[in-house]
Amino acid sequence: MKKFILLALVIALSQMNSVNAGGCATNSYGQVVCAPPGGGAAVNGYGQVVTGRGGCSTNSYGQVVCADNPGSGATTNSYGQVKTGPGECVKNSYGQVMCSSTPGGGAAVNSYGQAVCEGGCVSGQ
Repeated sequence: MKKFILLALVIALSQMNSVNAGGCATNSYGQVVCAPPGGGAAVNGYGQVVTGRGGCSTNSYGQVVCADNPGSGATTNSYGQVKTGPGECVKNSYGQVMCSSTPGGGAAVNSYGQAVCEGGCVSGQ
């Protein structure tokens, strides 16, 4: 039983390495690459990490698009297009990207699928 729990923990932790947490991403060689503070990172279609001054996300063609300003966000909409905004961006239940209007501000999706943003929400551009 202990081996099973340990194995499950190891698998869960290894899956977390590919998550874009804190402006870092894992490339196809398993190396973690991080952006400068306030920046973002995402993996392109070739498995390479691309970093930017703001948040980054990968579009449906495997190209990484990054926001221009530190602390800004980027998220892929339901059509595979990357949308950016002044603060963190999230995709609501309709697939629309909504971003915090506050530079560096947070955003989340509530239990109704609606975006809730620090300082109010704006549509991703």
